[in-house]
Amino acid sequence: MNNAVLSCRICEETHPLAPVSHCAACSGPLDVRYIRNGSGPLAADLRSDRALLPHRETAIPSRTPLVPAPRISAALDVDVQLKLETANPTKSFKDRMAASAIKAAQEFGFETVLCTSTGNLGTAVAARCADGGLETLILTPAGGAELVFPPGAERISVFRVRGTLEDCRRLEQELESLFPWGFLEGNLQPFAVEGIKTIAYEIAEQLEWETPDAIVSPVASGALFAKLAQGFVELTELGLLAHERPRMYGAQPGGCPPVAAAWADERPPSRVTPDTVARSLAVGDPSYGELAIGAARMSGGSITAVAEELIAPSTELLAEDSGIVADPAGGVAFGALVELVRSGAITEGERVVLVVTGTGSEGPQNGTPRRSQEIDADADHFLAALGVGRR
Repeated sequence: MNNAVLSCRICEETHPLAPVSHCAACSGPLDVRYIRNGSGPLAADLRSDRALLPHRETAIPSRTPLVPAPRISAALDVDVQLKLETANPTKSFKDRMAASAIKAAQEFGFETVLCTSTGNLGTAVAARCADGGLETLILTPAGGAELVFPPGAERISVFRVRGTLEDCRRLEQELESLFPWGFLEGNLQPFAVEGIKTIAYEIAEQLEWETPDAIVSPVASGALFAKLAQGFVELTELGLLAHERPRMYGAQPGGCPPVAAAWADERPPSRVTPDTVARSLAVGDPSYGELAIGAARMSGGSITAVAEELIAPSTELLAEDSGIVADPAGGVAFGALVELVRSGAITEGERVVLVVTGTGSEGPQNGTPRRSQEIDADADHFLAALGVGRR
């Protein structure tokens, strides 16, 4: 393990690295915090993505490309480069979360991992669990798209929950008290989100340790956005960046804008009911929303909403002008970029990195999951589906 602790986001009480969900002192959420003794060796290690991750042996997927987008750049009069998380093994940035989470699960001796997902996270976790010989259980809202899995990911059970994504997450949290498993929304959460920071590390290295003027990224729970910002802060503190960290601009769909609405009203995020075509951004109760707002504010950026009717044409325009087939989250980010340039928030000649978080093309498939059942958002119903009862 790295020289790190778990720190409470509320009371700042510290705890040893362990599979726990909440602060023992105040029940607040926990984040990984690193204890540093000088910057020399740490800075050198960072170039291999190992220095600031909870477990040094974490195998983050191969670096994803950072490519210029000349037609978009010419149209907007800014230097636009695309960070293509579509090049990850299961075609989304969730592979980074899965890598960090499953490494932690193995370190803590878990044999089963459960996660809530509408698609990308479940696929990434199943693939990483297959590689590590772990069993995967997935909760997903009933009525959503069928989850797909890569070859070799066979020890999978999918439970289609009658309810929303938030209902699935509440069920996951209830199940954590019943089973000795790893839970992505619970005891593995602080470790999972740390993997996201490697996107920032790669961007900096790919730009030869120069800082882009701005980063534009979609926002769902806020974890991606907050951890991207954290990655650049860590690079600055280590003295690896030549300039100040970039301005951070977040984008949410108009049909699910809890963080963007909170930014506009200068208040904490409140829960909304998602109604958006951007399924991967349909998080109505963002657990990292306040951290995302703080990241935007501290960097001089902002978080905005993109109207639902603009998402599809923005996604199509991104594909036409760059050749990159993104999912609707990419269209949300691109739509926000266009508006940021139009409003003058991003000015002529600035260098901007647009984070394309997932692909719009067909993902990996492994046929029908070995087990798929529809259940209520209730622990007893889940237990009955497993064929067990409460003890």
